[in-house]
Amino acid sequence: MPKFGMIITFLILVFSLHVQAQSQNNFAGIPFGSSRETVIEEMMKKGYEPYGQTGIGERVVIPVYMFGELPVQVDFIFNKNDKFYAFEIRTGRVERARLSKAFEAVAYMSDQFTLKYGKSSGAPTINETSPLKENVHNFYQEWFSVKALNAYTAVVQKGSRYYAVGSVTHRQLATEAEKRVREKAPAEAPAF
Repeated sequence: MPKFGMIITFLILVFSLHVQAQSQNNFAGIPFGSSRETVIEEMMKKGYEPYGQTGIGERVVIPVYMFGELPVQVDFIFNKNDKFYAFEIRTGRVERARLSKAFEAVAYMSDQFTLKYGKSSGAPTINETSPLKENVHNFYQEWFSVKALNAYTAVVQKGSRYYAVGSVTHRQLATEAEKRVREKAPAEAPAF
């Protein structure tokens, strides 16, 4: 009987790890690898009106999404095969006098990422007094605990405005080779 109990315990552990891994590989219940149509349909079911829906490689954007208590814009990003492989959330821009609001937002995003992806790789690397590089993602925190994903939060300076960004990319889907659809050769016309 002890062997049977050990086997059951092992199976439960494996199943719980599988469920946890699946919950990390999605955004708002939409799994990475979903088609553009699925993403649009699922977001519409949730009451959001996506835009930017046409064309391979185009993003699907939700202009106002409630990320917990934080209103953000969400960009769903698709690979060459039109599969959802990354998302980016960002806050509205604030002027220098309200830079603290951008840091409050990035801290909140980081807390939410920690709840979903586990402990970050370290303490925040920038604060309000840090010199920020313009037009780049100045990393706040990163998560390396989920092997299949690149996840980070950052603050961006564009001109004299600042905003917070959170990004998650599925590594395998990001580098997935484009699948070429073979066109069938036209059948030869009958001789009669």
